[in-house]
Amino acid sequence: MILRGYISDANRKFAPFAAVFSHRPDAENKALSLYPDVKCQTIRGFGGAFTESAAHVYASLPEEKQREAMERLFSPEFAGLKLGRVHIGSCDFCLDSYAYTAPGDREMKTVSIAHDEKEIIPMIRDAMAFCPELELVASPWSPPAWMKDNASVLEGGRLSPDWVKEWGEYVAHYLLAMRKAGIPIIMMTVQNEPLATQTWESCRYDAEDEAVVIRDALMPALERHGLTDVKLFIWDHNKERIYDRARDAFKVGNTRQVVDGVAFHWYSGSHFDGLQAVHECFPEKELLETEFCTDIDQHPPEDFDAALLYAEEIAGNLRHWTNGIIDWNLMLDMDGGPYHDRDGGCLAPVLVDGDDYHLTGTYWGLCHFSHVIRPGAVRIGASVYDERISCAAAVNPDGSIGCAIANLHDQEMPLTLRVEKEAVDVILPARSLTSVLIK
Repeated sequence: MILRGYISDANRKFAPFAAVFSHRPDAENKALSLYPDVKCQTIRGFGGAFTESAAHVYASLPEEKQREAMERLFSPEFAGLKLGRVHIGSCDFCLDSYAYTAPGDREMKTVSIAHDEKEIIPMIRDAMAFCPELELVASPWSPPAWMKDNASVLEGGRLSPDWVKEWGEYVAHYLLAMRKAGIPIIMMTVQNEPLATQTWESCRYDAEDEAVVIRDALMPALERHGLTDVKLFIWDHNKERIYDRARDAFKVGNTRQVVDGVAFHWYSGSHFDGLQAVHECFPEKELLETEFCTDIDQHPPEDFDAALLYAEEIAGNLRHWTNGIIDWNLMLDMDGGPYHDRDGGCLAPVLVDGDDYHLTGTYWGLCHFSHVIRPGAVRIGASVYDERISCAAAVNPDGSIGCAIANLHDQEMPLTLRVEKEAVDVILPARSLTSVLIK
């Protein structure tokens, strides 16, 4: 077997290397052992969000830089991203709040996605030029103000009982309009962060509320409009309460039967065992990380620690049955924006600086996984001798084994990579990422 690898640390990015396995049936100690016959979940892929903010800064780039950035993100030769997220209506990473119908339109006569056609949809189409199989998940941050009990898309509030049916129609009409525009939304979540009252777009649902809006609004509308192929995910909030929410929502009516999976974020900690609990109790459900990022003030663009932070998160989620990983904004400006009704910006894989762009630590954190673990890969068993060496591995559709490894130590660490009776020695630089393809 031959190993083709890439190393990144604070001083170098994706430096290539190669090695050859040798027959060493007695190899042990300081090992990372891979078990190709231990098959786990199928991995949809990796991605990021096509927010209006991302699309706006993307549109500001010269055409040649747009193409170059899309290639770095979506070409299989680079990050090879396959997944994306879009917001139904506005979110905090938009230029301002907006909706798709005129106020009070119960019959959806005024539905229009013209706002998204300005910058969001062109950006998605450019991504599809490099990834025709792009898969999108759509999430609402809030129903329109006139559908809510607080008459605002901001500051939480709830969906008014008088507008439940219309809300389902609103979502279905959006999905139909995007489908007509050639945009492949195949998944959706019920509500972004349903336990959060934010200064920006937000709406609260407890577990029973979420089950009821699925039963009385979303499922009937999806069925009426021939959209039952759109997979439905609940929760879409932090892992800290993911098991509790899945358990409580799936107790209500036939929610467990009609929901395809559970989506989650990372903002209150790792909580990998929460993912494990959901998988063990509801093994038929997909797990999808739909959002994670870090503040730009905590991790400036040149900070490689962001890559290690991402790697630890991604590897832990994959080892605990996650099927897909979606970062937050694909790109932002150098201040981590634009945004509205919030304090402070976020780091993104790509930061736009005038007529050029920078690849940040979060890009490299994603890329080390997405480049070697391809869509449709099946995660395999792996064990490593040191808990500060975080890894995940999978068998790709072409039969190769992809493995991404983060050395979180402040010193270099020796590693014997072992597959059955074959082994190869690798040195992991201090605070580095190493990804390998084994054929």
